[in-house]
Amino acid sequence: VERPFAEQTLTQEVITAVTYEECTFTNCNFSETQFKRCTFRDCHFQDCDLSLIDVDYSSFQRCKFDQCTLIGVNWAKVSRIERLEFNTCNLSYATFMELDLHKAIITDCLAKEATFAETNLTEANCTHTDFSDSRFIRTNFTKADFRGARNYAIAAEQNTLKKTRFSLPEAI
Repeated sequence: VERPFAEQTLTQEVITAVTYEECTFTNCNFSETQFKRCTFRDCHFQDCDLSLIDVDYSSFQRCKFDQCTLIGVNWAKVSRIERLEFNTCNLSYATFMELDLHKAIITDCLAKEATFAETNLTEANCTHTDFSDSRFIRTNFTKADFRGARNYAIAAEQNTLKKTRFSLPEAI
């Protein structure tokens, strides 16, 4: 499937083994939808509600999310994840556990109580994001950019912090 989707509402649906390539989703509501074994490649989501979607064995490659609501998504269930970009999104209560998110972009987002345990955030851009009560355990922050980010608590002895950029006073 390669086309634009606008104003679509598919809540609590089950979508299985569909490939979306270079698709644009605008003002869509997919909350609580199950995307099982689906592939999203080079897709752009704008102003969409993807809260509580189930992404079992799905693949997200080079996808961009702008001003989307992605509350409670368990990204750890994906089979493949590559170069995700979240701009001004709500990622609260999401799980990114054990994922390779190197070079990911998570800017101007709300990531309240999100889990980044054993996540690779090498070279990730996490600027201006609110990480209130998020968990970072054995996370790799090598060359990650947290300037302007706030409300995070990162224990230096439990995480890898090499050339990570922070700004004051949040870094304290």
